[in-house]
Amino acid sequence: MTASDREFLKIADITKTYGVVKALTGVSFSIRRGEIHTVLGENGAGKSTLMKIIGGETGPDSGEITLDGRRIEHFSPAAAHALGIHMVHQELAVFENLTVAENIFPYHNFKKGGRIDYARLHEETRNKLNLFGLKTIKPEETLGSVTLAGQQMVEILRSIVAEPKVIILDEPTSGLNDHEADLLLNILKRLKGEGLTIIYISHRFKEIMRISDRITVLRDGEFVATLENTPDLAESELINNMVGRDLSASLYQIKTVANTSPDAPVLLEVKGLAKRNALNPTDLSLAAGEILGVFGLEGSGASRLSRMMYGLEGKDEGEIAIKGKRFPKVNPRLMVAERVMYLNNNRKIAGLLPELPVTDNLSLPVLRRFSRFLGFLNLKAIARLATDFIKAFAIALPSLSTRPANLSGGNQQKVMLSICLVPEPEILIVNEPTRGIDVGAKTEIHKFLLDIASKGVGIVIFSSELPELMSLSDRILVMRENSIVDEVKAGDYTEQTIMRYAAVGSAEPEGE
Repeated sequence: MTASDREFLKIADITKTYGVVKALTGVSFSIRRGEIHTVLGENGAGKSTLMKIIGGETGPDSGEITLDGRRIEHFSPAAAHALGIHMVHQELAVFENLTVAENIFPYHNFKKGGRIDYARLHEETRNKLNLFGLKTIKPEETLGSVTLAGQQMVEILRSIVAEPKVIILDEPTSGLNDHEADLLLNILKRLKGEGLTIIYISHRFKEIMRISDRITVLRDGEFVATLENTPDLAESELINNMVGRDLSASLYQIKTVANTSPDAPVLLEVKGLAKRNALNPTDLSLAAGEILGVFGLEGSGASRLSRMMYGLEGKDEGEIAIKGKRFPKVNPRLMVAERVMYLNNNRKIAGLLPELPVTDNLSLPVLRRFSRFLGFLNLKAIARLATDFIKAFAIALPSLSTRPANLSGGNQQKVMLSICLVPEPEILIVNEPTRGIDVGAKTEIHKFLLDIASKGVGIVIFSSELPELMSLSDRILVMRENSIVDEVKAGDYTEQTIMRYAAVGSAEPEGE
């Protein structure tokens, strides 16, 4: 192997910052020509940001990337494609109203007499599908009629027929069953043998150990190690590299004793909640004053569970019970009426009206409280309410008329949490409560969550930040492959144990 083959794709000192958050800090490593190179790390480790930079979706703040000895000067998807770099995201980007053939060959040149030669287009598509063992998919059928797994394979095929030099696959088996995943892994091995360089993102350790030539671990936006996938490499070594923080020196102090009273009444019960290909039958309960953590890696089903619990996504079966009252079907309006509030994980698309004043944002959930006769609002009372929450959360803003769009990420997050607390909820479901904010804001939000729990509010926290969950939660439910696979109680927390449940479904290393 030549020197250029050993550093076919070279990442050198890549740094990327979003506001106060350092997504990547001085990341450097190289990928060989014709290898399957897995990039591994916890949620928030910087994997997605790095892949977006390589795939041309964003540019680095500093550092450089070279492909086959040529420095990449321009970062855009079109420039990446021109260089032979293609990325397949976990969230599919397909055209469901077009045929399978049109999806696989969107830029085809199958023409005859100035018209599309559909016979040839379908023949070439059928050859590709057969080559990949996809004989049940028909070239002429619309992609919307194909299973999710089939759509995923079609999108991967679309990238492969473009004959790329590098293909990035982000959680490509997350929507596949075992047979389909096995088929895809065999295809990737064959493509590697034909010289394709594959960057693989996955949290499924068995897959990683099966197909990877080398594995690069990122942690907190920094490079940790690149490991050769030899027979001596153990899953435990990968997990230790992923979570190897010095917890004693960190922001978080692991909770060792649950604060929940054994006599506390049950506020929320989820019974048999399920949706085909999204969530297996799931049960959980939440007591007054309890903080229940839910942890899962990407594709675990945790996000779906959160949304279905609040009626933001439909279900096939199951029910929700609130303070003993059963609801076969719930929606956000009903949940607010039952004093259950929900914090979305993305403040940019839900939870804030960024162009309206902070006072308007805070008063919206309880607007009737401030409505005078003939529908006029008591603006002084709204201002007092806003001032109380601004002081409680130490929200830094020039005036009450300031718009959330002009606030820092941390202050936006505090406003969102304040909105959830204005109606004085008895139950709070929060998603990624401190994502993308600085350490000071994290500390304030953690203190506030602990404080309202001490006053009897039941809280369910969905977070990809494991140390955060271990510092706040009385119990942590661990999800994997659309199911809750275990429960870990305060006093038994270790990152390695919980991560192993999430990654491989067992607390014991293989072979022990």
